[in-house]
Amino acid sequence: MNTRSFWLSTLIAGAVIGVLGNLPLLNLINCALCIFVWLGGGLAVYLYRRYEHGPVSLSTGQAAGLGAVAGVIGAAVGAVVYLATSAITIPMFNALIRYLHVQGPLPFRNDVGGVVGPAFFFFCLDLVLYPLFGALGAMIAGSMIKSPAPVASEPPGAAPQ
Repeated sequence: MNTRSFWLSTLIAGAVIGVLGNLPLLNLINCALCIFVWLGGGLAVYLYRRYEHGPVSLSTGQAAGLGAVAGVIGAAVGAVVYLATSAITIPMFNALIRYLHVQGPLPFRNDVGGVVGPAFFFFCLDLVLYPLFGALGAMIAGSMIKSPAPVASEPPGAAPQ
């Protein structure tokens, strides 16, 4: 595997996973389906093949590695995005909890200590789930996205000389 293409594709796919998976409201979709992580793993495979400029055959293990590394990067980026958007997300979730008439203290608070705890919890959870689902998405994409067939120099049916 080409190291440059590997890191470029996983960094871009990881950033996409982290941002889309942790933006307010979009994170609810990601929480239910992990769809952005699946797509991010597939994006890593697609980008790797694009950066290689030619026919590239990735094994299932190599595709899974691309998706898993993109998932780890996505978990790190996601923790930063969560911390940056928590001023919007926390009041929104607290309002949703009140609207659903959930009894007891609110799980998220607006103070700094109350933001870091959930961010660390979600980072640890994402550090397990994102590489897993990223690898699965990359394996699926690796089997679906085929490299172009090599161009033959002789027309079919021509006798070799």
